[in-house]
Amino acid sequence: MTPLRSYLGHFVAQLAASGVTDAVVAPGSRSTPLALLLHETPSIHVHMALDERSAAYFALGMAKAQSQPVALLSTSGTAAANFLPAVAEAALSRVPLLVLTADRPRELRDVGAAQTIDQVHLYGRHVKWFQDLPTPGTLNLDRHAAQVAARAVHYAVSHPQGPVHVNVPVREPLLPGDGPLPEAYMGPFFQPAAVPQAAALAAARDWAAAAVRPILALGPETPKISRELLMAFDQLRWPIFIDPVAQVPRQSPGLASYDTFLRAWPELPHPDLVVQVGSPFTSKAFHAWVEGARLILLDWPSGFRDPDHHPATVVEGDPVLTLEALVTALPAAPPAFQEALQQYEERAHKRIAHVIQDSPAHFEGRLYYHLAELWPDPEKPVLVASSMPVRDMDTFYTNGPLTVFANRGANGIDGLVSTALGIAQKTDDVLAILGDLAFHHDLTGLSLAQLHQLNAFFVVINNQGGAIFSFLSQASLPTQTFEELFGTPHRIDFSGVATLYGAEFSRADDYPTFDRHFRALRTKPGLRVLEWRTTPRSETVAIHRRLYQGTPED
Repeated sequence: MTPLRSYLGHFVAQLAASGVTDAVVAPGSRSTPLALLLHETPSIHVHMALDERSAAYFALGMAKAQSQPVALLSTSGTAAANFLPAVAEAALSRVPLLVLTADRPRELRDVGAAQTIDQVHLYGRHVKWFQDLPTPGTLNLDRHAAQVAARAVHYAVSHPQGPVHVNVPVREPLLPGDGPLPEAYMGPFFQPAAVPQAAALAAARDWAAAAVRPILALGPETPKISRELLMAFDQLRWPIFIDPVAQVPRQSPGLASYDTFLRAWPELPHPDLVVQVGSPFTSKAFHAWVEGARLILLDWPSGFRDPDHHPATVVEGDPVLTLEALVTALPAAPPAFQEALQQYEERAHKRIAHVIQDSPAHFEGRLYYHLAELWPDPEKPVLVASSMPVRDMDTFYTNGPLTVFANRGANGIDGLVSTALGIAQKTDDVLAILGDLAFHHDLTGLSLAQLHQLNAFFVVINNQGGAIFSFLSQASLPTQTFEELFGTPHRIDFSGVATLYGAEFSRADDYPTFDRHFRALRTKPGLRVLEWRTTPRSETVAIHRRLYQGTPED
């Protein structure tokens, strides 16, 4: 067995023994030995991608869907730099990625060698842990390679989960040779007990005892919570707010129309205590409403997330176990606050239904309002883009069993096609709702659907540019300036994806046509794209304003 095969073979064998079952690989030369060894390992499924940015978001989607670490391999040079956006998203949304970058040996760094950049700490503080492996040579470093692999997986899956980076310099020849695969060297790592300390729970109970308007806030990335636990909080008369990207269905007893009623009826009393699980909410109105409240933050160690700087106490540990421990000892709240919020929720539902009914036939809010009916299988998840789709999901998706994903860590619009296809790789099918710019931004990611024969349904909301800016202060600029710098209208004909990527393509200009095409496409296999040319951006803004202003009688 060659030294290269033994050294990197121990590394790959330890990845497999530590629970890595999937690796996404972009083609390249310097990464050859790792790519071949991953491919030879029976328990690791290698998924190829044609470019590094798509590869990284594809791995991100797979890891999101299964909550398991996925290895990601690139060759050296700028190829590795293309991983950065997905690595940043993985760090902020707590997705376990094992980033492996092949590199030139140290004697070829900083001397003008081709395809060589500085890859040491390439991703900076976006990764939890970094190692620059030694180049294999005369010393036997097999045990070191195994130890690094075991630690890398452990740190990626330790809470809060996130990406780690191992830089792997190798010399030519790059073919690792033949021979058996080495056995794993390291045993399993164990995490400490996740149940929070009694003193932390007691402090949280003391804060809750002093509250008269407490709420439970389930933000993005909230893990799955049983209905029984939610009902226990409801019986304590604690209103439950559910962000659309929480892994908790937006169903009773949760409140889902809060963005509407908080904007429409600002006289609503404010909470005095928030128990928060997950990351900060999508809704700006919600953030403003809870601004003065005390905060009990339930999160994993080193997982502090409070951008609004509340007076806070933090209970570290498994958030679900903490909730289960808290609910048995929390005092019941006075009923008036919960009853008032439920009344406002009902009023908001009626307001939303009225606005949808009176809106033009090509208003994009109709999709989210009818989404639970259009896409009824809760086992098939939904991915929504940042900017307008996730906000429209927050406003108009008021009730349903769906599991919804979004890249809400860094909130970028890049890599969303590839992320959706990574989710599809693990869930059989996915519905991805993207804006026109987000879809175009990662159009080449559609090649992954061809490469891996994936089922995925993309709905492209085409409102001719960046609709989110029409809701922001930039909209007050002169029209020509606004359109050139922010509106960014385009003339893209998305029907070309049928030719380029073998997609089944349809287009709609009104909701009845959209509904018909959607139902026809949703059960078909393979790649489907439905473009919906929706209301002009200025008209969409006016409809939202009517939603929040309403009439005195409602």
